[in-house]
Amino acid sequence: MRVFIDTNILLDVVEQRTPHYADSLAVLERTGSKGDQVFMAWHTLANVFYIYGKKAGAVTARKALQELLQVVTVATVGHAQAVHAFTLGFSDMEDALQAVAAEACSADCIVTRNAPDFATSPVRVLTPVQFLTQHP
Repeated sequence: MRVFIDTNILLDVVEQRTPHYADSLAVLERTGSKGDQVFMAWHTLANVFYIYGKKAGAVTARKALQELLQVVTVATVGHAQAVHAFTLGFSDMEDALQAVAAEACSADCIVTRNAPDFATSPVRVLTPVQFLTQHP
């Protein structure tokens, strides 16, 4: 299975955000144990570095991202996907970029805690709990 992970799930893990940490970590652990291919968007690196780095410092944020890159592949996107993101009708451009990155890597699903924000996604959207239930 090809699983695309939204930024909020990765932030849950690196920041150990309660109450979301356990489910988000379980998603990553499940994909690892199943041998799934796991992807994230290129801009997720910048978002995680910026948000987590403000709290934990640049060195810690950089280390966390390097560890993530051991298990999560950056989806290959370019100009065409950026243009396509504007056609999806998302109110949040960042979410639209996530959706087109998921589509570009032929993901079977996007795992996010913000499923309603992905209503017009071309890729199926699951919350962490839905993913864990449907992908035992």
